[in-house]
Amino acid sequence: MAPNSEWFEKDYYKVLGVASDAPANEIKKAYRKLASKYHPDKNKGDAKSEARFKEVSGAYDVVGDEQKRKEYDEVRRLGPMAGAFGGGGFPGGGNRGAGRSFDVGDLSDLLGGIFGGGGGTSSAGHTRTGGPRKGADLAATLNLSFSDAVSGVTTSVHLSSDGACTTCFGSGAAPGTQPDV
Repeated sequence: MAPNSEWFEKDYYKVLGVASDAPANEIKKAYRKLASKYHPDKNKGDAKSEARFKEVSGAYDVVGDEQKRKEYDEVRRLGPMAGAFGGGGFPGGGNRGAGRSFDVGDLSDLLGGIFGGGGGTSSAGHTRTGGPRKGADLAATLNLSFSDAVSGVTTSVHLSSDGACTTCFGSGAAPGTQPDV
């Protein structure tokens, strides 16, 4: 789950009246007490109680879930630095980039265009210089924690494909040459 903007503004532990290092059972107990106190069925027509119930429920939704709580704590620990990447990936980006993904290929295309690298490829599978693409790309999904993504991490990625390259048949030799034996 990606953090939303509320995570930067609200202290969910304070909303529930618990310490940030409180164990899960204490958080659950505090939530139940507050949810019971502000439940709309107990406070019919009381808009303030209803709003407080929603606030308490929202806080528990995050800190009552182990994975969301880890992410929330990480965002809080990183503070303003975490917010620098929100919205379209740049400070002040608002929600213009919400729901969009970023492909590293986009960056190489951009940099190739700026620095004359010419190594970028179009979506049609041809290089910008007009020749065919050297080979199909392999893709992998890599899950990183927010702090690893921000601070950097070295990891191994194992890729597999359905078969050997149709140009060199897995030897790595350039077209028209013989592989070194």
